[in-house]
Amino acid sequence: MKENKAHIAEVLRKFLSGSLTAEEQSQLEEWLNASPQNNQFLESFRQAKNIEEDLSIVRKLDVNKAWNKLNNKNRTGIQPIGKWALGIAASITFLVVCFALWRTEFASNIPKERPLVAVQKQDIAPATSGAILVLADGTKIALNNDSTKTLTKNSNLVGNINELIVKGTDRAIPVQYNSLIVPKASFYRMTLVDGTKVWVNALSQLKFPVQFSKTERRVFLDGEAYFEVAHNPNRPFVVESKGNEIKVLGTHFNVNSYSEQVRTTLAEGKVEVTRNNQHVVLLPGEYVWSSRNNLIKGEADLQRDLSWHNNEFYFKKETIVDISHQLSRWYDLDVKFRGNVQLDKEYTGSIERDVKLSQVLEMLSYVSNLKFEVDGKKLIIETKS
Repeated sequence: MKENKAHIAEVLRKFLSGSLTAEEQSQLEEWLNASPQNNQFLESFRQAKNIEEDLSIVRKLDVNKAWNKLNNKNRTGIQPIGKWALGIAASITFLVVCFALWRTEFASNIPKERPLVAVQKQDIAPATSGAILVLADGTKIALNNDSTKTLTKNSNLVGNINELIVKGTDRAIPVQYNSLIVPKASFYRMTLVDGTKVWVNALSQLKFPVQFSKTERRVFLDGEAYFEVAHNPNRPFVVESKGNEIKVLGTHFNVNSYSEQVRTTLAEGKVEVTRNNQHVVLLPGEYVWSSRNNLIKGEADLQRDLSWHNNEFYFKKETIVDISHQLSRWYDLDVKFRGNVQLDKEYTGSIERDVKLSQVLEMLSYVSNLKFEVDGKKLIIETKS
């Protein structure tokens, strides 16, 4: 049988939990007969003193946790996988097996003075809900309190640490824009006056009016946000971001504009993206990528593009530069590279976002040839020697 490490890992997991099928039992026997080392591998794992602890890691990682766990709010969209995904050479189950072996007789083969993940005096917690509201007159309000309170004299802005709600009013209010600023190591949710829900990612800013005009509903985004737009065919909803206009009537979509290359991904409904008189219409499961004067449409990987909204790090053939940008925003880090790190090498892996930095770095260390050193808010990445 051609060895597929990810599949073998799953077969071993089922064997250890007593849930093998007849076909899988045959595959396991074939794999064991292929090499004496395979028998030694399995036997060593079975004899590991902390096997139950290691298996419990897998069980815990199987629990689906997403935005509602972070925020105790309902969530829609693509469901996360809820566990570490395949790395370059192995699934997380296979890695747990390796980890158990590392702690038994094979531990002596790994130099103790070269840990895969640097020892940290203090771990770094993941991003938490919170934001800063800047009113049209320049007043700044920190949204960092659990108690819900009215934020303006007109009583049309109500919020707490978890969510900002824009309320409607019968009084005529001049079109003035407020700004919601979400700093590093934060995320936030808000409901606009028309009922549209917006999830705003770290290091992002959303500019919005207290009242929309009679002809359209327009907001301005710098960074990343996921929108669930309330349907209103008489007043299109428009997201303006770095020269791009995303126009919808009612739909679910994500806009990533951290760089000048804006990426819009459609999960549900229909949107039209415009840039410099070019127009592209998206259907569910499609994305459009804009750069300078170009609009390029393609088939989206929804799990990857919407992963942040679904409380997941999902790296799929991404460079360590791209990965480090995500870590920097989510954990408020200053990332530095040391030595001859291959910046164009691609990595694949997945883990839920509501974990401490050390757990993410452990996953990345296993699926790469990299090691990580954490010093305060500084993350240093270098090649394993």
